[in-house]
Amino acid sequence: MHGLAHLQDQEDVTEEVLVIDFDNLACIKATASNVSEWGCKLIADDVNELRKNIGIRVGNTGKLTKAQVTAVKGNEAAVVFPRGETGTVQDKRRERRNKVSIPVKIADKDGITEISGTIVDAGQNGCRVTAKGFKSLPEEVMLTIKKFDKPVLGEFVWRNDNSAGLRLVWETVEPAS
Repeated sequence: MHGLAHLQDQEDVTEEVLVIDFDNLACIKATASNVSEWGCKLIADDVNELRKNIGIRVGNTGKLTKAQVTAVKGNEAAVVFPRGETGTVQDKRRERRNKVSIPVKIADKDGITEISGTIVDAGQNGCRVTAKGFKSLPEEVMLTIKKFDKPVLGEFVWRNDNSAGLRLVWETVEPAS
């Protein structure tokens, strides 16, 4: 688990990051993509300023994710996350998540705006969903899953164009009619 985990294993999903080189103290803005459990790709015009040991800052977080540059070609750098490192890798979740593939409909509380997606990992208190159009939804949404009798209230913890993390609020909520 690392600070870019919310982008993990999602093709064509990118995020702007700040990269600090611990060897020469260079600091560059880059785009992270192709994020996996073991590494990612950084794209920047001045990526050739990076040496080996770097820290990657995502958003306005106060922590860096430790990484190492393994190759630089043109404006791209291949980066690996050291095995067993914790860096930012503090997983804020208080529970284990299970990989799943569950179709879900996500809508505002009034049911006016609705998108379809897939829950890709889930636990008792939250889940990660992939879909397009999260930015059109408010902070609180209703998740409708076929096997559940009633919709579940969810609150966005984070979201981007293609995926989102939701905290689940397990209380009885009646959908708007």
